[in-house]
Amino acid sequence: MKLSELEVLTLDCQATGANPQKGHLLEIGWVLTRAAATIDPEVSTASAYRVALPSDAEIPPAVQRITGITRADAEWPLPATDVWQKLVQAAKRSAAAGQMEKCPTIIHYCRFEKAFLEHLHAQIKQPAAFPFDIICTHEIAKRLLPGLPRRGLRAVAGFMGHTVPRRRRSGAHAIATAVIWQHFVRQLARDHGVETLDQLADWLKGTAPQTRTGRDYPMQPEIRINLPDKPGIYRMLRSNGDLLYIGKATSLKQRVNSYFHQKRPHAEHTLEMLSQAADLEVIRTGSALEAAVLESDEIKRHSPPYNVALQTGQRKLAFCSRDLENWAARPDAVFCIGPLPAGLTSTAMNAFASWHKERNPSSDNWIQSGYAMLGVPQAYAPEADCLAEGLTLFEHNHRGCFKNSSALGILAGLGRELWTERLKAMAEAKLTAAEETDAEASHEAVEDYEQEPSWTPETVASGIEHAVMRGALLIRRARWLCLLSEASLAWEARNARDHHKNVLLFEGGAVSSRKNLRAGEKTPLSAGHIKKIPDRQKSFDVATYERLRVVTTELRRLVAEGRQIELRLSPTAMLAGRQLARILPWV
Repeated sequence: MKLSELEVLTLDCQATGANPQKGHLLEIGWVLTRAAATIDPEVSTASAYRVALPSDAEIPPAVQRITGITRADAEWPLPATDVWQKLVQAAKRSAAAGQMEKCPTIIHYCRFEKAFLEHLHAQIKQPAAFPFDIICTHEIAKRLLPGLPRRGLRAVAGFMGHTVPRRRRSGAHAIATAVIWQHFVRQLARDHGVETLDQLADWLKGTAPQTRTGRDYPMQPEIRINLPDKPGIYRMLRSNGDLLYIGKATSLKQRVNSYFHQKRPHAEHTLEMLSQAADLEVIRTGSALEAAVLESDEIKRHSPPYNVALQTGQRKLAFCSRDLENWAARPDAVFCIGPLPAGLTSTAMNAFASWHKERNPSSDNWIQSGYAMLGVPQAYAPEADCLAEGLTLFEHNHRGCFKNSSALGILAGLGRELWTERLKAMAEAKLTAAEETDAEASHEAVEDYEQEPSWTPETVASGIEHAVMRGALLIRRARWLCLLSEASLAWEARNARDHHKNVLLFEGGAVSSRKNLRAGEKTPLSAGHIKKIPDRQKSFDVATYERLRVVTTELRRLVAEGRQIELRLSPTAMLAGRQLARILPWV
């Protein structure tokens, strides 16, 4: 029977570890399909089942994040024996259809799945032989696509124009494997005369994987080599038109082509994206700063899969009361501090207020507030005694700051002290404030915690200091972003022959107009400059917050380049030169 007519089972597993000795099966999904059949990824469905974990087994935070599966998942898990029986029944039907002893089973990078399947088969003690004849599409890809930068499931499927969701779920991966198998069967028959299972087995044995001598990118050079040497944004697209990534550039020509001529190695996710990018769209802007703003807005609008940092997702903003004890989604006379990122930030600041209010080391609330300030998963948290010693050490080290009676006053003063020390350390390490603040104040950075932290009272105290410094930094940034939301910004154009300056006017946190002014012309005021801070706070959403954060980062870049900048906040208030340079590291 030809490969194109053969019914096969495409399969994928998700687990809590890399092998059966380090983890347990979490989910199994499969699809029964023929390569000759039409596979419509939009409507195709897979059989996918959660596998019940042992009572003492946990799902690591990193696995929860990449799969979206938690203990509280609404999908009820089945015992491993029940899932195995369903899988074996499907395999028997497929084998019978092809009059074969074992079911042809297609897996992408089968080493992982094969180990778990064989372990499960041995555990259940089936009298029958292992029922799967496994074919690895990754091994086929090494021979058919030797120059592709990455040959993982998402990269190969994307190269073929199929989108694989970011969440790693077995059903979606089994469908993607079916798409890959369909394409490979056609290519094997067309280019190598391989049309049966026996021929495929011989071909795999006799055809050594080709060594990479270079990378064969899907994007043809003529698409990118004639790009303009101008600022703007670019969109990386799959062959089917799906959007992969949006980026900004001071020079579109240089930035885009740098992906394909970069001497230093790319990150894995970048190579995965380049393995799929077959086309390109560009939009020119008047300046690099405008490109950065447009990039931020476009990412919020389209949520490309490889733009993780600037996507809003489920992010939210919050506004805090002056005592730091309560939060609200919208500002008013009570909740007047913000906008601030909700989640870990708001929890940590609330916990700081509770801890400061309690001031009783023997209290359970004092200990629980300490855990909340650290913000680490319970499985990785320090022991209560270690935490208590660390909290005591933290208070002792900064006892001078606790003369202030309010939690907000302590947070602001201590945060200023800690950030001053950090700036000095950055200067010694030649790290820019832009790099550091972006890391410190990014929306709810998620830790992998792949290795259990080694906690001591000193590391606990350092963790609390980090939380306090981040909270104080974000409060200062909130005030700054409110000022920036109704400002007018003028900066010297790069290599401008007529010595003009670029001007952006902001209203409600969005760019209301763009102007080019001759040198000496006065920068106009934004129409919203008369708004009070409470009114400015009301215009904020996550997209506005991120847009103005990007503008702040670009201001640091312009300052570092020595460009002349004017930031007009009111008829009498203007920031420029050294004054602006002094403020930016603190916001």
